[in-house]
Amino acid sequence: MNTRPADAGWLTGALIVLTGLIAALIVAAVVIRVIRVLRDRRRDRLAAAPRRALLAFVAEGGEEGAEDLLAISPRAWRATEPAAVALLGKVRGDAHGALAEVFEQRGAARQALAQLHHPDAVRRARAAETLGYLGRADAAEPIHALLDDKDPEVRVVAARALGAIGAPASAAPLLAALDRHRMPAHLVAFALSRIGAGAVPDLQTALSDDAPTVRATALNALGLIGAIGSVSAIIDLLDREPHPDVRLAAVTTLGLLGGRSAVAPLRAALDPARASGLRAAAARSLGEVGGPDAATVLGDLLADPDYHVANEAARALRRLGPPGRRRLQEIADDASPAPAAEPDGASPAPAAEPGAGCSVLSPGVPPGIAGVTAAAHARQALALLDLEENTGRRSPAPSTTHPGP
Repeated sequence: MNTRPADAGWLTGALIVLTGLIAALIVAAVVIRVIRVLRDRRRDRLAAAPRRALLAFVAEGGEEGAEDLLAISPRAWRATEPAAVALLGKVRGDAHGALAEVFEQRGAARQALAQLHHPDAVRRARAAETLGYLGRADAAEPIHALLDDKDPEVRVVAARALGAIGAPASAAPLLAALDRHRMPAHLVAFALSRIGAGAVPDLQTALSDDAPTVRATALNALGLIGAIGSVSAIIDLLDREPHPDVRLAAVTTLGLLGGRSAVAPLRAALDPARASGLRAAAARSLGEVGGPDAATVLGDLLADPDYHVANEAARALRRLGPPGRRRLQEIADDASPAPAAEPDGASPAPAAEPGAGCSVLSPGVPPGIAGVTAAAHARQALALLDLEENTGRRSPAPSTTHPGP
């Protein structure tokens, strides 16, 4: 069937229009790209001299060059400001204080406060970051509102900024943001640790929070802060805590805080009826706490049927120093070789049972196998100790944070 002329004309017109639109889009994309390249080059030219002055100022510790930075034109400063803000977050000491004073005199803090409510998420995040680096305590409360920002990146930057400012009043909003917006738990724990002792009262209160994420993060933050006075509260939590991730965080935090009172709950957590992850963490923490009986208990754990528990016990013994080495050597030396077969089909003599008296073995585990396993762990740990001593390296420290649930 032949196509009517009217239909052919319509199709031709549509193709011409479509081709024109595609060509226009290509031209527009090229123009936008050229404009961006030219803008970036112009910005680089504007920022070149101020950036050199900025680096020289920081290199001198902020003692000279402040006048040069204050004399930079507003246009050139805007081009330089992202690099200046990044530098402000890296330098410390007198150089940081001097650079922060330059920001204050240029009105950067006032502008950042105004931009916390800017429609553009990038502007809001940059404003919070600047105020955090400046340590502006008066900015903490306005930044609290950004913990509920619709943009997740802005929420993350706000949490970091609040940690940098370090206002105790920010502890409760940071903890509350965990449950509302699934804020990264490790990020909030680190921000709370930067607040320091001022956050401890809110963190102790958070140990009774309904949300497991909040309880675990509060525990991690207390460990990072080194809040030794919270040990009794953590022990009480461990006795009643139903959530496995929170129990794990509590055991890990007790290892960081230490103290004689932490030994008994850590040994209780080594009970074979407990989950293997909790027992491994308890072995690691017991090694951190130390004490006169730690080497004995950890040595018995080398015969544990769970590899992770035994491995953590071996690592803990390596970190105990001379008492740990002596215990490892005892276990390695006590291992007996397998007995030879008796002639004439006689029954073999009973094998030595190193580790048979271990109180942490699960029922039904063949003690001979447990002894061989204990000896293997001990020999490996001794070999690693020798290697570390020969190379001047120390045993790796355990992780100081535990991921939130």
